[in-house]
Amino acid sequence: FSNPEEFGCHNLPLVVLGTFALWFGWYGFNPGSTLTMKSGSDGALAAQVAMNTTLAAATGGITVFLLRYVITHKYDVGALCNGILAGLVSITAGC
Repeated sequence: FSNPEEFGCHNLPLVVLGTFALWFGWYGFNPGSTLTMKSGSDGALAAQVAMNTTLAAATGGITVFLLRYVITHKYDVGALCNGILAGLVSITAGC
């Protein structure tokens, strides 16, 4: 590409749909890593992991979205999706 800045998202609704599909799938991966829900404490741990997953994804998305707006003065939903995925990836090792 001679001008990589012009290369943007081609189908933003599918990007958002894919991001939310991955986010939904992450709830099977992170809370599922507790490996059991036999007792109340195990269930509480899985619930805490799910909440941490939600907070990390939301914080990552909002942070990137606001930083992108401050820098470019444009709303960028693609950057929001990238921030959500970055938040999900960053919390996975901690869970």
